[in-house]
Amino acid sequence: MNLLWTVLVTITSVVLGTGFCFWLIQKAREVDSPTWIFEHILCPIIRVMVLLVVVSQVYPVIDADTTSIDFWRILMRQGQFNNLLNILFFAGLLLAFMPVFSHPVLALPIQSLLTIALVFNWQHAESIDSFSLFPSFVTILKITVYMVFAYFVTRESSYYLSRRIDTALAISGSIRLISDAIHLVLQIPVMLVYCSFLKLQLP
Repeated sequence: MNLLWTVLVTITSVVLGTGFCFWLIQKAREVDSPTWIFEHILCPIIRVMVLLVVVSQVYPVIDADTTSIDFWRILMRQGQFNNLLNILFFAGLLLAFMPVFSHPVLALPIQSLLTIALVFNWQHAESIDSFSLFPSFVTILKITVYMVFAYFVTRESSYYLSRRIDTALAISGSIRLISDAIHLVLQIPVMLVYCSFLKLQLP
C-alpha cells in the first residue's frame, strides 16, 4: 500500500463526497424542499460510498497479493456489493438512534471495521480453517487510542473550518459534514491497525 496515494485518494473522495452533500442540501433549501431526505438518506449513502473507497485503499495491507481492484471484485461476487451497502447504511441508521454510538468518532470506526471484517470473511472463509474477526485486546487498545486522538483533532479543526466555510459560502450548519469528513480521513490508522491484526492470521 502506498500511504501517500491512500491519503490523496481519501482526501479527494472525502472532499468530493462532502461537497456533493453540501450542494444537495443547499439546493433543497433554495427551493424550500425538506432537507431531511438529503441529510438522513442521500448523504449517509454518499458517506458509505466514500468509506468504501477509503477501505479499498487500505485493505491490501492484509495481503500483499491483494489490490484495491481485488477489493471491489470481491464485493461484486454474488451481489455482495449491494449486501454490504445495505448493511452499512442500516448500521448507520441503527447507530444514529444510540446516543453513545451516534457520534462519528465511534460510528465511523464501527462501519469501517465491519466492512473490512465482512470482506475478509468473504475472501478467506473457504481457504482458512479458523480465524477471528473480533480484534485482540492489544488491537482494541490501539484503536481506542487513535479514536481518542481523532476526536480531539476533529473537535478543534471542525469548528474552525466550518466557520470559514459558512462565512465563505454564506451558509450555515456545515459543521456536521465537516466533522464527518475529517473523521473519514482520520480512519486510516484505525483501519491499518485492524488490517494488521487480520494479516497475522493468514497462513
